[in-house]
Amino acid sequence: MFRTMLLVALATLLLADPAAARERRNLNVLQESARTVEGGRAVNVSVAQPELGAAINPSNVTGAMGGGLIGAMIDSSIQANRSGQAEVGITPIRATLFDFDVDALAIETTDSVIEGLPWFGGQAATFSRDPSPFAKNAALDATSTGQVAFFDYGYEMSPDFSSVRVSVGVTIANKVDAAVRRPEQRLQPRYLAYSQVVTSVVQLPNATTAEENSVRWAADDGALVRQGLRAAFADISTLLPRALQFSDADVTAAAAAPRDTSRTYPGARVIEQNETGTLFYTGGLIHVQTLGQ
Repeated sequence: MFRTMLLVALATLLLADPAAARERRNLNVLQESARTVEGGRAVNVSVAQPELGAAINPSNVTGAMGGGLIGAMIDSSIQANRSGQAEVGITPIRATLFDFDVDALAIETTDSVIEGLPWFGGQAATFSRDPSPFAKNAALDATSTGQVAFFDYGYEMSPDFSSVRVSVGVTIANKVDAAVRRPEQRLQPRYLAYSQVVTSVVQLPNATTAEENSVRWAADDGALVRQGLRAAFADISTLLPRALQFSDADVTAAAAAPRDTSRTYPGARVIEQNETGTLFYTGGLIHVQTLGQ
């Protein structure tokens, strides 16, 4: 989910309407002139997954071999093996979260953010398990407001179980756009009013191997993973208002910030670093902190 949201953010930047680009339009910026809409905005929160996800590092043997069926078969085998190992590690952690309501946390986080931004004009969030374009178009058709703000959450463990990550993709779409010829086009990047991905990464202190990390997260009825998820959602509640109020000047400054040299996120820009962690800019915002610090 985390990688998917980053790819969505990148696609949004690459597919932006050329005319909009000439106007220096940046989908990661909700311009001040567009922040307030008559009648406010409907708000839709989705958590597509019913349980904690387990990320894997994708294999790229095919690319290394220059393509071909053999490379693809090797990739498939490697990724199947990694998926199996991830399931072994994630299962005891998932078992401790049977009564942990991530859906409620996502709704509460979103409601608190929009309540803290009166200009946003956000209605109380409605919840969906379906973040598909079909469901979003249905929400746009049904709304009585001019726009719908979609907050799509995902949460997962890193491949080595050294961290838990919560991400939210935010898109704001118009119910009616004179340039749209077919309703489904309303969700295409060039017609969106706003698009951004915000991620909170909470690291396990003194992480070691995947096996040992998994055991630590799951110990004491999942005390650490519960703490980590709460910390990540609390972090999201701080990051989202910042992202929604990003200006063109903020984007310019972030894009010019020093690159990450720790190789945590190669190519990312480090826009803040202090005792609470490190804030990276990759087109979206990624905050990395260590549990308990």
